[in-house]
Amino acid sequence: MLSITQLIETLMSLINELGYLGVFAVIGLEYACFPIPSEVVLPFVGLSINHTNLDFLLVFLVSICAGLFGSWLCYLMGYLGGPPVLNWLSSHSKNANKASIMFNDWFNHYGDWAVLFTRIIPLTRTYISIFAGINHMPLGQFMLYSSVGIGLWNLILISLGFYIGDNWVLISQLITTYTHLIVGLVMILILSLILKKALLNPKKS
Repeated sequence: MLSITQLIETLMSLINELGYLGVFAVIGLEYACFPIPSEVVLPFVGLSINHTNLDFLLVFLVSICAGLFGSWLCYLMGYLGGPPVLNWLSSHSKNANKASIMFNDWFNHYGDWAVLFTRIIPLTRTYISIFAGINHMPLGQFMLYSSVGIGLWNLILISLGFYIGDNWVLISQLITTYTHLIVGLVMILILSLILKKALLNPKKS
């Protein structure tokens, strides 16, 4: 298994050699549920802009296209594979199991909008493509909502790398703070939904 340092060196080499195609390949793999952490990949892509001839806006647009392509692959896997794919993932990954429970709750409450919301939550942001496919969400709606969430997430992390540079300690602290904040808000929202359901459906004596 590659270390973070080795991963960064590999990504640097790929992007330096292939330019925008390298950016597309790296980000596309991450959104296709390969074990490549976006918290490393996307800030690094932003950092690489300062050391290459790449343009920030073009990199951002390429990152969205790559995210949509990788997401479509996972969507297709869920659409064609159905529940057995989800069962297999849940049995092999604790994160996938947690993401499955969270996403299904959100999907039941918010429908298609859950795809947008969960795109900016670290735990569920890549696995949701598989869940959307399993639920046979219309592809057009899936791509539309995904593009908004992917664009927001990519812009934040690419900008961190672009403006902060190679200060990985600060980037890590900012991402950790963001993650804690989002998870906290999600927990509050889930608890409020449970309380609302309990108040609307009191047990009959």
